[in-house]
Amino acid sequence: MNQFSIGAQAVAGGYIAWFRRVHKADNEILLGKGGQPIIYATKAEAKAAAGERLCAYINGSLVRDGEKLQARSEADAVFNLKPFVKQRGKSRRIQVERKGGAA
Repeated sequence: MNQFSIGAQAVAGGYIAWFRRVHKADNEILLGKGGQPIIYATKAEAKAAAGERLCAYINGSLVRDGEKLQARSEADAVFNLKPFVKQRGKSRRIQVERKGGAA
């Protein structure tokens, strides 16, 4: 299932919260200190916590994309090339020019 999702699952003593990322097929359970699942008193609390964690993931920083772009930009700077953007799935390069000076 290629979709984001959140939920709560009943366990002894309450509910555990989980969320699913688009690129992963399994649910990730919210874990506390020591790697143990956090148990919430109500289903609503568990779903709210899962929603907050998913929102933090979506609004977080991308790890690999920035590293690749920075390495490519540094290599282009060595050869005095103008920066470019390549649209995903396309082979055409789009040159980027910045206002007010060099990139």
